[in-house]
Amino acid sequence: MGLGAKDVVLTEAASAALSSLEGAAYPSHRAVARRVRAYRSILLADCLHGEVVPRDRIPKVLREKYGLGNLYVEDLPSFWRLLYTIVRDRGQRYIVVIESVDHQTYSRWFSGRR
Repeated sequence: MGLGAKDVVLTEAASAALSSLEGAAYPSHRAVARRVRAYRSILLADCLHGEVVPRDRIPKVLREKYGLGNLYVEDLPSFWRLLYTIVRDRGQRYIVVIESVDHQTYSRWFSGRR
């Protein structure tokens, strides 16, 4: 049993990306959206499920935009990635999905990462 969270919330950017994927004409994009939805229950049960991004490797653009202290990555179909952080509020843990990005965007943010 992992470290649970009270809820999973999406940022505006993550919500927009999910809506776009769900309404896409390509079946592969809809598969990405289904996987994002499926991760909700997984992350509620184990918020440490994803790959940890070391603090010094968190892209500057994300640190500045979201004020991140931690970042986790989940692989999605078609080389998409789900990026999330764990926050605490009033003693409760919450998962905040900050972005769902394609391979090109992820590679740009994490250039030089191996």
